Amino acid sequence: MRKLLILLFITIGFSQTTFTDEEMINLENDFIYLENKVDSLAFEDSLKTILVSTLEEELILTNEQLALTEKKVKLVKPSWWENKWLYFGYGSALGVSVTLLINQLSDTINIFD
Repeated sequence: MRKLLILLFITIGFSQTTFTDEEMINLENDFIYLENKVDSLAFEDSLKTILVSTLEEELILTNEQLALTEKKVKLVKPSWWENKWLYFGYGSALGVSVTLLINQLSDTINIFD
């Protein structure tokens, strides 16, 4: 048992590494760099979370706007009697009837002369 304890203390004692001042400064700079990297990634993650929530709200508003636009199209769509061909037919019928009426009036006036 005594040999085991001596062996354990020796291995622990010799396994310890020591760093020079330059290595410690390099390790400290690496730790600072990694901490800054983690902070920046956390900040980017929070910004992306905010962006996702904003885009979800924008999607909801766009869907509502689409539904309102579809209702507006139904309200603005012309009725069957507001057809351009019907207007053409009304105008043609009115023109022909006025011409016939004038011809009949002129024939009537010639009869009385």
